[in-house]
Amino acid sequence: MKPSDLIRSVISRKEEAGAFGAIFAFVLWANLITPLWADDYCRSIPFDIRNTFHIVYGNYFYWTGRYFTTIITFFFMELKEYHSIFLFDVLNSVIFCCLVFNCCKISENVIPRGMADDKDRMSAINILFIFLALWWIPRDIAEVALWKTGSIGYLWPVTGELWILRQVLAKRMHYGLAACGFAFFISTFLEPLSLLMSIVLICYGIGNYRRRAPVPWGFIIAHVAGTIFLWLAPGNYVRARVMEHDTVLHRLDGLFGNFGSLFDLYWLPFIAILLMGYVSSRKAGNAEWRSPELSGQVGLFTGLALIYMAGLLLFPRSSLAARVSLPASVYLVCVLGTLFVNRPDATAARDMAVRAGIFGMIIWHMWICVPDLVYLARISRTWVSLTAPHSDSYDDVTLPRVTMGPRHKLLYVHKDIIFVGISPDPHSMMNVCFARALGVKSVHSEAE
Repeated sequence: MKPSDLIRSVISRKEEAGAFGAIFAFVLWANLITPLWADDYCRSIPFDIRNTFHIVYGNYFYWTGRYFTTIITFFFMELKEYHSIFLFDVLNSVIFCCLVFNCCKISENVIPRGMADDKDRMSAINILFIFLALWWIPRDIAEVALWKTGSIGYLWPVTGELWILRQVLAKRMHYGLAACGFAFFISTFLEPLSLLMSIVLICYGIGNYRRRAPVPWGFIIAHVAGTIFLWLAPGNYVRARVMEHDTVLHRLDGLFGNFGSLFDLYWLPFIAILLMGYVSSRKAGNAEWRSPELSGQVGLFTGLALIYMAGLLLFPRSSLAARVSLPASVYLVCVLGTLFVNRPDATAARDMAVRAGIFGMIIWHMWICVPDLVYLARISRTWVSLTAPHSDSYDDVTLPRVTMGPRHKLLYVHKDIIFVGISPDPHSMMNVCFARALGVKSVHSEAE
């Protein structure tokens, strides 16, 4: 390797590390400043291993099949007095960075072997583009990246299953006991995603068998076993019986509403940057090989997003929260990332325009997110500071009502924040869990 190439490689690696460091710092700050809410408070109970396993066992048979998800959530929430929330925030930030890394590596997947040095794909500008897309393309990023319960139930399995998909695309499966254990574990987190990835792995195994290539039977069987463990949980069917009965048309209506939420005006900046990268660009010398692979990967991830969303028809409309569509949004980010990372070589002026657009989006991102999250933390600190002094006397506590928007909603929803307010009804789930976590008899809100 020439000295100039070595220097360029070292500088590039430092830029990549700097980009991931900046992403980690922001996501960690956002996690640290985001308060507990909703189910987090419901699982903030005194630490008791025996009681925890008793509750989780009961949930598996009477409410949800997400056994390991629930155990992990209880573990962090119960140990919050021992700084486990800080440990969670660090771990959750690392996992988010792993999601960005997986998307980056998948976006590079169309480069044939032997041509990887054609252009340094894992560059800081590509990393930042994919990070911003992961934050702004999903409908409610805070539900899956900052909310403790939501992160464990959605961000973690999406990251793990995307890593598995990455190995499939790279034809580099693992056969060890640890890999099989991971496959089983991660497939017990999120029902529709687990089912989709089991189908992908089965198809991969059949394809390898027909080509007389090695088949990772242990890995595939472990993942399918986890899917069965999740789907056949008795609690799923007990829970379904207490939900409102859905007709097919009712479910279709809910699916189209959820599907429509995948696309909004936040797509426009990313489309504009892609257009800057493709319009009036110099054609790369290797554009001939890039085109079919590029089209194939774009079609693959678009298809996965559509299949995943179609699979949501299996679930009642009332269970289709915005966060359920996260895997489809991540697949669409992989489409955007693939197009951006493999864009044709542009003129110097056009390349500068792309970089300026991304750095402008970073400024826009911080300008929106920082005030929102600081405001959210201020609300939570006020509630806690007003409630905590009453824990010794076990009082009924009245808190100032905080609403959002002209309709005075108690649920604060924004692209980067979601927060459930204290309602006027002391018997609502949020109020009961908050009161129990703070050690008071009850809480309710009144307008000031």
